[in-house]
Amino acid sequence: MSTVFTGETIKDETGKRIARAIEDIAAGIDRKKKICYGFHIDSSESDPEACVTYVEDSRGYIPAGNTYDGQTGVGVFSYGSWEDAFFMPRPCMLKYDGTVDYYLDPNDYSKKADGSPSDVADDTYGGNAMMEWGRDDQLIWISYKPDVISLDGSSGTVRIANYQVDETFHAWSFYNSKGDLVPHFYTPIYNGTIVDSKLRSISGKDYTAYCKSKDAPEEITAAEANNPSTDKLWYTEIFSDIQLINSLLVLMGKSLDTQTVFGEGRTGYSWSESLLATTGGMDNKGLFYGENTSQGLGVKVFGMEHWWGNQWRRYAGYINDSGTIKIKLTYGQQDGSTVDGYNTTASGYLTVSGCTPVGTNGGYADKAKIDAVGGILTYSASGSDQHYYSDGLWFNNGQRNYALRGGGLNVGRRCGAFYLSLYDTPSNRDWSIGAALSCKPLV
Repeated sequence: MSTVFTGETIKDETGKRIARAIEDIAAGIDRKKKICYGFHIDSSESDPEACVTYVEDSRGYIPAGNTYDGQTGVGVFSYGSWEDAFFMPRPCMLKYDGTVDYYLDPNDYSKKADGSPSDVADDTYGGNAMMEWGRDDQLIWISYKPDVISLDGSSGTVRIANYQVDETFHAWSFYNSKGDLVPHFYTPIYNGTIVDSKLRSISGKDYTAYCKSKDAPEEITAAEANNPSTDKLWYTEIFSDIQLINSLLVLMGKSLDTQTVFGEGRTGYSWSESLLATTGGMDNKGLFYGENTSQGLGVKVFGMEHWWGNQWRRYAGYINDSGTIKIKLTYGQQDGSTVDGYNTTASGYLTVSGCTPVGTNGGYADKAKIDAVGGILTYSASGSDQHYYSDGLWFNNGQRNYALRGGGLNVGRRCGAFYLSLYDTPSNRDWSIGAALSCKPLV
């Protein structure tokens, strides 16, 4: 029996659609723009590309990555299907009060978006060069779900959406120190340098200005010196931001081997402080740049220089407490922690079970725990540079260690997005260790 559509039926259906649209507008939701990307990691597959499968709205997407010139090693980056993804950040000059002064030309940071000269290399400027995350009132919500049949929790699914799909999705990076969800958070374009005792993100600074040979409390003090009041906007880099960005790199590249997809980074030099790169060397290279040589300019992802390679960067929220991994994802207690603010002792932090580092210290990570709160946490170093996570893992389970990431000048293939060092105490000082900024505005 066929359905007969009358004028009243059409009128009724139209009225329902209008009513639903009004409800959506009232709720601040455009159903047509709801997006949930995802990927699944199969830890039984050693190939770092084959182990990643697209799920949800990512199905059928073309991965991003570089095609490298056979002579120069310089990559030509293709976004694949991801150029207009809702999570793509924007470069800007961010004032000390946490407000955007103006946006930068993404292909040439020496210019504002309107083409006029920028202040990206002016260290007297009252703020820093940063990447802004969160666009068109869309937060970035992420869910980590280990497979039920994965006994060690090393296989699982990561989903990333522009809305809170269910209670497993969180937007940890968007919480400020007041406990409010804000529209944007900010990460550093450059390695941290010191100007007038402040940790800065400024172009054109050579190794003599680098944040280096400071302990963790001194790095934090230098970062907090950017705050215009007692309110906590500026801090060193944060664990939750790094987890989110690394997950986005896997999503875009459809591989755990981030060096092959995005570039080797500045990782093949000798151990010499003078070889640290002058900040801004990739200002005119777009949001993504890489080479398959380890002695080039370095790597740039999401508009940020040296996400791995060049200098180790210490960050807050991840501590190996004598073999027990403890994490904190928000300044406040929204993540379930029991203390406000970050610290160097892991007091009040969340404990992650089944994540004690094992294997060859300084080896390549072959397993990570997919933790529902913490995310992708590498813990086993029994892999290789061509298998599994393809990045290095250092650890010392006999003391309390503050996390380092990225890898340094001569670490080679051990560098990458998942490089992790849980070997150094908060008091360790060396020119090869530095820190960089993060900012969570009050509004």
